[in-house]
Amino acid sequence: MRFYVYLWTILSSSLTFLFSLKILHVFKFIKFSPIGWAENLNVYDHAHPLVKWFILWIFIMVIIAILFALGELMKNIKMNFIAILLAALFVWLIEWYMQKTPNIHKFSIPLSVIIAIHLLWILETASFHAKVRSLDSRNKLPNSDQ
Repeated sequence: MRFYVYLWTILSSSLTFLFSLKILHVFKFIKFSPIGWAENLNVYDHAHPLVKWFILWIFIMVIIAILFALGELMKNIKMNFIAILLAALFVWLIEWYMQKTPNIHKFSIPLSVIIAIHLLWILETASFHAKVRSLDSRNKLPNSDQ
């Protein structure tokens, strides 16, 4: 059961995150291309865009897997604040990488909201399933007094 939750959470979160990035790029809520990393790093410059999206998807799945594992370890901490802080950190790192300056001129609010929602989804799911596994019986809810 744990493996299936882990697998489906990672797959669905990574695919919806990529879809959200594409929507943000199409409607010009972010000024950079999500697959612009290939031009910046001079890797896969002339590759098909689907190859770049696939590599980005694999990279995002690895990050989500690490965050899911960390979320299971931090099951007693409120994930709301952690998701907001991590979202602000991730957006700052992305904007810093794209603008190549420590002074961020534009902070993308829609990108930070998308990242925060996905982080909250991943961390809360991991925390919930870690609490459920630690119960004496599988029929009890994590916050019940029974």
